[in-house]
Amino acid sequence: MMADFLKVPQQKRKDQKQLVLIKYPAIVKSTENALKTMGGIQQISSAHFNNHALELNHTPDNPFTSRIMAERKTQENVTSGTLHLVMKIKRKKSDPSVVKTEFLGMVSTVYSFDVMCDFQYLPLKKRIGTDSFEDLIPALIPTDISSALCWWTQSQAQSTPLFLPPYQFSRYLTPSTKILGRETDHTEKTRKAARSGYGQNLRVERKALSVTVLATDEFPLAPTQEAVDDALFRCKHDEPHRLLRELFEERPMWTRIGVVYRTRLDDNLLRCILQKYAFYIQSGPWGRLWCKFGYDPRKDKEGGLYQTLMVSFRQHGSIPERQRLKVSSDRSQTFLPTGDGVVEPVNYMYEQGKLPRVRQMWYCVTDVRLPQAVEELIGIVEAEQPPSPEEVRDRGWLPPSVLDRIRDLIKEDVAKTSIEIEEMINDSAVDEDF
Repeated sequence: MMADFLKVPQQKRKDQKQLVLIKYPAIVKSTENALKTMGGIQQISSAHFNNHALELNHTPDNPFTSRIMAERKTQENVTSGTLHLVMKIKRKKSDPSVVKTEFLGMVSTVYSFDVMCDFQYLPLKKRIGTDSFEDLIPALIPTDISSALCWWTQSQAQSTPLFLPPYQFSRYLTPSTKILGRETDHTEKTRKAARSGYGQNLRVERKALSVTVLATDEFPLAPTQEAVDDALFRCKHDEPHRLLRELFEERPMWTRIGVVYRTRLDDNLLRCILQKYAFYIQSGPWGRLWCKFGYDPRKDKEGGLYQTLMVSFRQHGSIPERQRLKVSSDRSQTFLPTGDGVVEPVNYMYEQGKLPRVRQMWYCVTDVRLPQAVEELIGIVEAEQPPSPEEVRDRGWLPPSVLDRIRDLIKEDVAKTSIEIEEMINDSAVDEDF
């Protein structure tokens, strides 16, 4: 039945007018006043055809009221459910039992105000000795341009009555069935009381066991026993533990994307067991690196090879615009989809002639595989005097000029590679034209 009803000839459907239904949240006794609360017929038409929100204000003259927004639903292509039809009914004056019905069309758009409306009142003050009220709006805010221009200079015959407008409207448009309660007390005394007796929380407590240090802190020599036990409990398979153990035996410091690239372990699994083998350095020359327990790069001259270097790359078609590693957390986006849809980890090394896959990267100096960068490091080892312990703590073993030079070498190689790729693309396009 519904499908047969909707089979209207295309020519007739084009001639039909678009009918809009507004479910007004009140008993309408005056159509003019109802339209006024929504801004008038012109405002309603403008909001409808420009896809703007339809607002309703029960007291249009009250600037302190809270407007409510209508929910818009389109019913042009409805195949099931409720349909809204517009019918025109006429009764014969001589015989009211005779009714003539005319079908005007089907409603295409429905506006409904199924939300709360709060603070629907005017700032009033009751006059003394009478039952009438005084409107305080002209005394609280200017009502026209002339009164606004002289608002601060005019002399008031009497002081303006105090009126406190609502400082906060409802933050939710729909009523909530949630029950408010007291804020949770997380003190140790409360936790001990909750663990004993009735009302014990059976949820497993989530506790961060990884160690995070600053560049000026003492570096830990070994993980806590709690962290080791937790890692063994969460991952009972020996293979992930073997991969991480061999990785940090090969090299004492790694970026997180380097750990993921070499081990290919899942990020959730890595979060559980990495705390057993390394701690996280948050700031300084070795910031954003995972360091093996017992190793201190500030005391080892070879630690300069692991200093971090941040490089931002300019826009290129082969480097996604919005793909960049998050530097605010070590939980970076270490996996990116390739052109074939296969998810591959981001390479932690910079190799000559290869464009990076993200717009911003953190490299260890030793992971920059450029011949000129290696020459810069060799020159520093042969020429530079060893810095003082204070200088090592602040800027590392390598001077800032060397890091800037390596960063420039990376950007120059990226620019050169970009030009070569663009030339290859242009040459292939010319060949296809012929």
